[in-house]
Amino acid sequence: MPKQTSVKPLQLLFRRRGLEAACMMLAVVGISAVFLTHGMLSAQKAKGDDEKKTEEELQKAYDETEKLVSAGSTDDRPGLAPWSQKQGVGLEWPAKYYLPWPAGGSHEVYQSWNGNKIGPPRATHMKAQNYYAWDFHIVRGQYICAARDGKVSVVKDDQPAGSENDNVIYIEHADGETSVYAHIGSDTALVESGDKVLAGQKICQGSNESMHLHFVIWKSLIDYPCRFKDFEPDNGVPQYGSSPASGNKGPDDAQIEEIKSNYKKGEAAYEAKDYLTALKFYLAATQDEVRIEEYEASLERIEECRQIIDGEVEKAIENAKAGDFAGAEKRFKEIKKTYGDYAKTRIDAALEELKDDPKFRDWVAKQRADRLLIKAAEAEQKEDWDEAEKLYRQIKKLFKKGDPEYDTARDKLTKIKMAKALED
Repeated sequence: MPKQTSVKPLQLLFRRRGLEAACMMLAVVGISAVFLTHGMLSAQKAKGDDEKKTEEELQKAYDETEKLVSAGSTDDRPGLAPWSQKQGVGLEWPAKYYLPWPAGGSHEVYQSWNGNKIGPPRATHMKAQNYYAWDFHIVRGQYICAARDGKVSVVKDDQPAGSENDNVIYIEHADGETSVYAHIGSDTALVESGDKVLAGQKICQGSNESMHLHFVIWKSLIDYPCRFKDFEPDNGVPQYGSSPASGNKGPDDAQIEEIKSNYKKGEAAYEAKDYLTALKFYLAATQDEVRIEEYEASLERIEECRQIIDGEVEKAIENAKAGDFAGAEKRFKEIKKTYGDYAKTRIDAALEELKDDPKFRDWVAKQRADRLLIKAAEAEQKEDWDEAEKLYRQIKKLFKKGDPEYDTARDKLTKIKMAKALED
């Protein structure tokens, strides 16, 4: 049968940097707050009360949640409630998926998590690998779509009527999760194993035998919670009997063209060895997870740019370890001038590793103090006395009584105290 045209399979591996590191780079290289709001960060943020939390708090909540989820079928799995109660309440988990059918359509939930509102003996979602599953009323002639960008790993649609419940499609995702689309119609698959698909792309039709799509997320064959990005009520977890409307339209042409344009600009800067500018464009190209070839290639380039800059920092540290502090400081100045705030952050991380070594303690303190003095002076100029006071206290801790830097920080703290008193 004819297959739907799919995105060209990539030779690149699925590999994505951690959210925290990517967001750190975004902040330091000056990518606009618009990207942060509408890009990767918003894709990872949970709805409702989650938005009031910092990214660090969210990440901690996600990590703690995953510990409980990855243990498998336990009584305290997050978001699960007794079958008679609402499911997903209080779950702190990133919304990464869309409802698995075309935008604008609605389908009734035949069964939600943990046999929601059905219960034993009829409920089938009260056993391993299916606690977090849904059954959506989708029949033959109605399309099922990829819920998220990924790579098709399994396609089985050759079971005829009477055995259609055995037909299934698996799509693997960049973070190791797999979305499972079970009980699909025989001979309706529009994709093949190995195809690259985007969210919103039609992959098959439903079945008149099962009368529903069984949808669940697995990771290492353990079922994982899923909150839908296009479903606002009930913490993004549709309940039994509801008929959620899909917003799964996939990326539009303008979005894809923007990714391609940013990648092209990044490549031009990379060829010119302007790695900081290249990094900015590659980061811009990966703000939304749209796994076309240019997106994947940008992820690879981000790693390469980072390694190049880190390599320069390492050379400076090697100078210091060899006793050539002047040479190290000269390299630091060149690196900061070329790579901006991103390099400063990497230098700080490198110095942190040396701070407790007696051979480097004084030198590290000086390097860190120079940075803090600049920031403290800027705070003073803005009359941000609280920030200036905090920075000078940090400088003071780096030195001992009698050191010029210690005395400078002490004097500055006295003046700041007077300035704050006058304001009061």
